[in-house]
Amino acid sequence: MNLLRATTLRNRDVVNRILRAIGTPSKTVYSPSEDSFLMLQALSNIELNDLIVCDIGTGSGILGLFCAIRGAEVTVTDTNEIAVHETLAAAKRLGVTVKPVLSDVFAQVNGKFDLALFNPPYLPSEVVLDRAVDGGHNGLALTRKFLKDLPTRLKDKGHGLLLLSSLNNPAEVISEYAEFSFEVLAKRQVFFEELQVLDLRLR
Repeated sequence: MNLLRATTLRNRDVVNRILRAIGTPSKTVYSPSEDSFLMLQALSNIELNDLIVCDIGTGSGILGLFCAIRGAEVTVTDTNEIAVHETLAAAKRLGVTVKPVLSDVFAQVNGKFDLALFNPPYLPSEVVLDRAVDGGHNGLALTRKFLKDLPTRLKDKGHGLLLLSSLNNPAEVISEYAEFSFEVLAKRQVFFEELQVLDLRLR
């Protein structure tokens, strides 16, 4: 699959296992796409074993399942009950365990994490018709919720991974959240936009 071209061979094999376990997600569940695989590229360079990880807005579950296979203790969240159910089914097929939480970003999530992941709906939309892709004003409605709550959800030396598009004006977002340092871990040009995975750490 050409979407896996940026991952290492070892991780490509892992991702293919996950894709087989996921199968074809339901229509209301966000399927793995370019943004998902860019997040995986960033994750593949992080030592995940024994980390406490929260995958916000898990969708198909691909990110949380990847972390679980790599030895992390994983919580997966979504507002879509079908997404959570299908992620649990895929985890069972893979022989890994994830903790499911039906939640809008961190609202119903307890605890603190070494790593919090968010591949948010980021398409600018004044009316949110599809929560899997529509991100509200400037595409940042849910991203702002994530950034607001993240400082209280990270363990000491914990960090976050966040995907943003050039449609969201990442430089402006970064300038608004001075409590974080931001580092670009991976980026990719896709048609009319550039996708970036940002590593966020409290200063």
